[in-house]
Amino acid sequence: MSLKKEIAATIRIVRSVRGLAYEDLASVTARTNVSALERGKINITVDKLIELSTSLKLDPVALLAISISMSNSETPEAALERASVELESFRSEGGLDLLATQIVDDTLVKRSRGKPEGSKNAQAIQELKSAGFSRKDVMEKLGLSRSTVYGHWKI
Repeated sequence: MSLKKEIAATIRIVRSVRGLAYEDLASVTARTNVSALERGKINITVDKLIELSTSLKLDPVALLAISISMSNSETPEAALERASVELESFRSEGGLDLLATQIVDDTLVKRSRGKPEGSKNAQAIQELKSAGFSRKDVMEKLGLSRSTVYGHWKI
């Protein structure tokens, strides 16, 4: 889902409603960049969106809710309500608790190498190997590629 046009329109209207000129946003980005953003010619990074939201005096979540609501032809409140329901679901799955373990002392915790599901694959491969299955049987049974099975076989 690209929100380039919707973010462009939101930034343009918020800037206009708040009576801000391009120069008022100069501390965040060059005037030409604001113009290009408002014309939907360039994308914006999350960091830049947060900086720009601050200059526009609009919470970045509100800016995104407005943009997403335009894309979905709904009200910003409907977009926020849907996000709130999804957030509660994420919380009940333990996601927020796990998220709290990912940044320690302002540093992102390193994750193990490979794809995140690799540990599940490795465990399944080792269990089947212990049960006497061949590499080929494990590949077929788990639906994994040859390189994945061979990579976890010697662990």
